[in-house]
Amino acid sequence: MKKFDTTQPLSARAYALIAAAGLILAIGFTLFYIYKVPRLAQSGAQGQVFYLLLLPWALSCAAFLFGAMRSYARLTYKHLGNFLELGGPVVLFCLVLIGGFKLVPPAPETFDLTVRAHSTDGRDPIITSGRIIIDFETNRVPVLIDAEGEANFKGIPARFKGATLRVLPQVEGYEEEPQEHRLEGRVLDLALERAHPVTVLTGSIVPLPGPGKTIKILVDGQESETSPDELGNFKLAVRGKSGDRVRLKVYRGGKLVYYDNQWLPGPVTLSLHENRSAGQESP
Repeated sequence: MKKFDTTQPLSARAYALIAAAGLILAIGFTLFYIYKVPRLAQSGAQGQVFYLLLLPWALSCAAFLFGAMRSYARLTYKHLGNFLELGGPVVLFCLVLIGGFKLVPPAPETFDLTVRAHSTDGRDPIITSGRIIIDFETNRVPVLIDAEGEANFKGIPARFKGATLRVLPQVEGYEEEPQEHRLEGRVLDLALERAHPVTVLTGSIVPLPGPGKTIKILVDGQESETSPDELGNFKLAVRGKSGDRVRLKVYRGGKLVYYDNQWLPGPVTLSLHENRSAGQESP
């Protein structure tokens, strides 16, 4: 059997100092790793930093055990005619590295994505209803927004990191327009434009307009207008949703003959009075 020279080139005190320096570095890197874990996890770099931590720990252990304590170890490996033999501190150094790799396996080939939606006008900084749809190539994935204002997409393949994907928000009261976003992290901030719904208001006017006088019906503060047919019936596209209240104005022959609130979508009956002026408003 081959004998190895177990004499140490340095004193036990020198190896103890090397071990202490390695230990200080290892503890410092470990505290840094613990402090930065949330940010590292978001970027997906926590695995790489963990493996760097193994180097000072392995150096410290090997220097202390084989230098200060004057221990010795030998590792022999044979496979298909190949022969590898390690001796001294390098054995423990390699064992610590290999053990670290085995203890923390490589990160899985998937990641999670959290989508948080808010309104562009700042009135709703957190939106807690609706759903978000993301197209992952041919796979369309819908996820509901929870009470915390988050839509959590689980198990996204790693190949979509950094990819630009189509995101479709479906939230009541907001535009359902697709957006394109690049997945640069694990949190996606989604700004939504408030929707402007249009409702068709239906109704009729009484009495019927006399010949020669033009009737115009419009909504206060809006530009659209309409006129009744020969039977007094009308339809008017109004900005607002069902249940909203709008103020209608009716002009006959250029004179204001009606000015009052009505609920969408109707039908409503407008009673015209010649003696009503713009200054006479109904509650």
